[in-house]
Amino acid sequence: MNEPIRYTVNDGVAVLSVNRPGARNALNWAAQEQFAERVAAASQDRSLRVLIITGAGHQAFVAGGDLKELAQYGDQAGGERLNRVMGQALAQLTALPVPVIAAVNGDAYGGGCEIITACDLRLAAAHAHFQFAQIRNALTTGWGGTARLVRLIGQSRAMELLLTGRTMTSQEAHAVGLLHEVVAPGQDALVVAQQWAERLRQLPQAALAANKQLVHAAASHSLAETYALETHLFTHLWVHPDHHEAMQAFNEKRPAVF
Repeated sequence: MNEPIRYTVNDGVAVLSVNRPGARNALNWAAQEQFAERVAAASQDRSLRVLIITGAGHQAFVAGGDLKELAQYGDQAGGERLNRVMGQALAQLTALPVPVIAAVNGDAYGGGCEIITACDLRLAAAHAHFQFAQIRNALTTGWGGTARLVRLIGQSRAMELLLTGRTMTSQEAHAVGLLHEVVAPGQDALVVAQQWAERLRQLPQAALAANKQLVHAAASHSLAETYALETHLFTHLWVHPDHHEAMQAFNEKRPAVF
């Protein structure tokens, strides 16, 4: 119960929950290391179909790094460690071959917003607030958040949020493209995320992985490079057993089983 990160798996759906509600789920050193360990373990789990990232309670998703602890490590080595552990963890999270859902149960500040940008699908409770607060601490993003934010919502909007450090509501975060959905007031974001996960779990895993890879490539590669990757992935999936099952199910007028 006292673990800073909870990690559970049920029928191929994993839930990684930051479990420090008394500190608004801020990540101290122990939580950062355990977060990275859980993501690394997920990358090796061949039975995993979907990963959900959330926070304990209903007040906060992740309030960034735990400044009370991290302020004691103001030297260069402290900054390098903070950048390395979570930066690498979020890069690995983005590269997972399964859909990653952010179930934003409460407020997300600083690094918490960076975690959200590393997820493929993002939904939030109606009462949640969002703030790229790094500028208020005289910093930039440190976990890869700027590059991902620019690709998600565009350079102009990202510039305004990162320079001002202002707070957004869930509704505004949805309007600018940071969120895919705001759940109805009173609904639990994790419950809705689990419903999404169940639908995703029933889809063909190889095709999900390929589509995720292709979308990421399209955001950073040239058209020619993306076309080449699409050709490779499409022709590989064409002969995959899942595609054969989909075609057979269509002809037999039954649901496909993947």
